[in-house]
Amino acid sequence: MNTAEVMIIRLETWVEPLDRPANSYLVSAGGLKFLIDAGVGQLPKEALEAPYILLTHWHWDHVLGLVRSKYAGTVCASPRTINYLRGSPPAYEGSAAALRAFGDVPEELKPMLQASLSRNAEVKEYMRSMENLRTFNECEPVARGLVRVLECPGHSDDHTCLIVGLHAFVGDSVNPGSGLSVLDLSDYIRSMELLLSDPTWLTAHPGHGPDVDRVYVSNWVAETLISKVRRLTKMRSLLGPDWRPLKDYLELLYGSENAFAKWVGARSLLGYAISLAKMGLAELNTEAQPWTIRAKEA
Repeated sequence: MNTAEVMIIRLETWVEPLDRPANSYLVSAGGLKFLIDAGVGQLPKEALEAPYILLTHWHWDHVLGLVRSKYAGTVCASPRTINYLRGSPPAYEGSAAALRAFGDVPEELKPMLQASLSRNAEVKEYMRSMENLRTFNECEPVARGLVRVLECPGHSDDHTCLIVGLHAFVGDSVNPGSGLSVLDLSDYIRSMELLLSDPTWLTAHPGHGPDVDRVYVSNWVAETLISKVRRLTKMRSLLGPDWRPLKDYLELLYGSENAFAKWVGARSLLGYAISLAKMGLAELNTEAQPWTIRAKEA
């Protein structure tokens, strides 16, 4: 593919409880138009005429736009994303997982939780009956080599990054100007190594925020990982030998944050707990209501 032939239009849509707009991208490459991610609101006519939408992952703020626009084309995603969209996300993923994990959330977080649960329900109801949902390998832009798919779990375990010529569509793997919730830190580190070791792309197009170059991505990822490791280390230092509700650590780690940052922190807290358990540094009881955690004995 001639990289000069790639043309991109960024579309922004917003709905509560997002703190800033969700991006979707109308891409023209190899004589074909397709959309990458669907945002959260009504899509313009030109986007709806694109025969394909490719999704980076299953979270509602990347899918709701195609639901509300009654998109009639073909939706392409990874097999795992398709499974999650049709109603089978893992017990540790999404807003419903936060509710199970914490049993309840602080009062200031309830509006965001309820809004997220409502958006998720809207997406799942629509996607269950959607017939034109295909895997990436069945999708013309991928089959023709216009799009390369990188599996990049971390923010979610179905997350992908999509490479089109000199452009990387990174979904929520990179979040310029803001923080990021990470489900599994080890997965995220491997994914960012994969993304940054790919020499073909020059510009990253994120799910939220402005386009950025490789240098910015590298620096942002490094700073994000330093912050994540500090939080992870602090949480591990707070764990004792006795079982304790996971929600206790929300105030200990994020008590001084504003409501939205605390909501992101609540989702990150799940990731820290899961990461510590996978590293053999903690035991996490997801059968308890709410979830409980303790240090793992050496």
